[in-house]
Amino acid sequence: MNGNRIGSARVVLGAVAPVPWRSKPAEAALAGKPLNEDTATLAAEAAVSEAKPMSGNAYKVQIAKTAVKRAIMRAAGLKTV
Repeated sequence: MNGNRIGSARVVLGAVAPVPWRSKPAEAALAGKPLNEDTATLAAEAAVSEAKPMSGNAYKVQIAKTAVKRAIMRAAGLKTV
């Protein structure tokens, strides 16, 4: 953190690919931004922007997006739904 802004972040998802998957778009969406719900939403969208789910696994995209947003919200100390 740099004041109230995110200096840098790493976003890695497990159980969505054969190996842990690092989402650089999500990391870029977080860098330099304030730690709040809007940033969490944008980073969650970015985290799945390059997803190419296998047949029958498309539901994992929404699960991953929700998990990323919730993790960021919890890190910010904000209430999650």
